[in-house]
Amino acid sequence: MEDKMFYEGLIEEDIDKLLRSPKSDIHNHSTKGCRIAWLEERINRSLPKPPEVFDGLWGMQEWFTSEIKPYCSGSEGIIMRWEGSFAEAKRNNITRLAMNFGAKEIELVGGMDVFRKMIDCYHQAYCPDSVFEPELTYVSMCDVDEEVSKIEQYISDGYFKSVDVCGGEDIKPAEAFLPLYRKAEKYHLIKRMHVGESGSAEDVRRAVETLGLDEVHHGIHASTSDDVMRFLADNKIQLNVCPSSNVMLGYAPNFKEHPIKVLYENGVRVTINTDDLLIFNSSIENEYLRLYRAGNLTAKKLDEIRKIGLGIA
Repeated sequence: MEDKMFYEGLIEEDIDKLLRSPKSDIHNHSTKGCRIAWLEERINRSLPKPPEVFDGLWGMQEWFTSEIKPYCSGSEGIIMRWEGSFAEAKRNNITRLAMNFGAKEIELVGGMDVFRKMIDCYHQAYCPDSVFEPELTYVSMCDVDEEVSKIEQYISDGYFKSVDVCGGEDIKPAEAFLPLYRKAEKYHLIKRMHVGESGSAEDVRRAVETLGLDEVHHGIHASTSDDVMRFLADNKIQLNVCPSSNVMLGYAPNFKEHPIKVLYENGVRVTINTDDLLIFNSSIENEYLRLYRAGNLTAKKLDEIRKIGLGIA
C-alpha cells in the first residue's frame, strides 16, 4: 500500500500521496531544517526566497546570515528553528530522521541535559513514532584538540548516534579529524563526513579510508571515477545526497544531469535528503519529485532509494 502510494504520487505528481508516504531524511542540519513558510508564520513576517543559484557554499552562508538569520538569531532563534524541523518531519511523514546538532549550539541553550530534554520534547510532540537519530557535528575549522577533550560529555551516554564534520572541504585534510573519529568509534557512533560535493572522487575515497567512514554526506563527485564508485559499492559506503543543495550551490549542473543517477546505476547506495530546507526551500517530497520530473530516475528507482533511506533495502 505505502509503496503503491509513493509510486502513484510521483507518476501523478500528487503531493498529498508523496507527503503521506513514509520517508527518511538523514542529512538534515537541525538549525536549517524548517520550512520558510513555517518560520514566516512564527515570526509574522515575509522572508526572501533563495536565488536559483548561490555563489558556492560561502555565498549560501552569506545569504543566510544576511537575509534569514537576523529574524531568528540567538538561542531563542535556534530553539525555534529546531521546533520547526520537527514540525516538518511530522508534515512530511519522516519516519527516520537523522538531524545534526553542533556542540556550540548545545552549550548555547544550556548544556547537554537542557538540550536533550528540549529535543526529546519536540520529538514526542511532533513525530513520536519517527526513529530519531541525533548526530553530533563539528565545523571543519574547529580546534580538533579542544573538541576531542570535550566530546565524551556529549557522546558517552549513547544519545548521539553519529558524528559528522561539515563546513567546507578545503579547510583541513581528513587526517586532521582522526582523533575525533577515534573517539566516535570508541562509542560505536556511525561515522559520517561532508566530502565530495565540492571535492573530488579521490577526496571521498581518502576520507573513507583515513577515518573509517560508514557513510558520506554528499559524495556526488565520486561519480567521476569508476574506480571510486566500485570502492564505495564494494564496501557498502552510503552517500546521503541532497539534490537541491548540489544544484543550487553549482556542484551539479541541473536535476536531469544530477550524478545520483550515475552513482545509483553503478551500485553505490544512495539516499535523498534535504540538507538545509530553510535555505534551499525544497522539502523531501519535492526532492524526489524534482528528480522524477527531470527524467533523472524512474519512479521505481526512486522508490528503491526511498527504501534504502528507511533501512528496508
